[in-house]
Amino acid sequence: MSRFFICLFALILFGCGSQSPSKIQSTTTSHIKASFLPENDLWKEDGLIAGNGMTEEMFNQIMDEVRIIYEPIVKNLGGNLVIKGDYNDSTVNAYADREDGNWNVSMFGGLAKRSEITHDGFVMVIAHEVGHHIGGFPFVSDWAANEGEADYFASIAAARTLWNGDSKSTIEVDSEARKLCDKHMENSELSLCYRQMNANYSIANLLGALGGTKVSFKTPDKSVVKKTNNEHPAAQCRLDTYVAGTLCKVQWDSNIIPQTESEMGKQSCVSKSKTKASIGSRPLCWFKPTI
Repeated sequence: MSRFFICLFALILFGCGSQSPSKIQSTTTSHIKASFLPENDLWKEDGLIAGNGMTEEMFNQIMDEVRIIYEPIVKNLGGNLVIKGDYNDSTVNAYADREDGNWNVSMFGGLAKRSEITHDGFVMVIAHEVGHHIGGFPFVSDWAANEGEADYFASIAAARTLWNGDSKSTIEVDSEARKLCDKHMENSELSLCYRQMNANYSIANLLGALGGTKVSFKTPDKSVVKKTNNEHPAAQCRLDTYVAGTLCKVQWDSNIIPQTESEMGKQSCVSKSKTKASIGSRPLCWFKPTI
């Protein structure tokens, strides 16, 4: 049988030719909906707690800023990024899903207006949802990076991409976070590091409010999982993940969605120990390295 007919038959069934491992093929519809938070009833507090001054104009502007940067990146990776927002919806969450070739991110005013969330914190939540689409291994489905990886992507990749050259030198920053930045980052990187740490803490405070726990840069989660946790890690563990991504000095390659642990290790920090995470590597409170 000629190659033409072989390819024609293969194209009908599977598509002829190989696909780059750096891209995940879009399915028509995915029933997976990856969320920033576990399902919750924090919406009941809408109007009962102090807000953060987030106006609808700010809400839309922040989403537009992320969209402008990540639309071409996602297009290069094989998707069509759609960031949708509903400022008047009290849902305290954010979601990522795929449908008809669109890689969707859904944001809500209920989360954006929470007193714990700063404007930079809101940026990081959007980045987390983008991370579900392009953060890569480890996966929770055929396309979605798991929760810990979406957190890690937001800090190691997205924050640096979005705030490159616009680090907004920060005066107020947690003293322990400042020590971490001062110890592990170059002088030219400090302003961005401080800014990221403030955003990290903003998010972690909301995570703590959901679980009724306190988080701190001084008390990292020392637990070690027996297998990678694909669900939402505890608030402290998630703060540790954001901090790790902030302190990792390996440059993330925006042209690649890492498909395997080996590919992941080439563009991010990897722990040299399976019982103790090294600086910048994914915390072992949710990630179990196998190589």
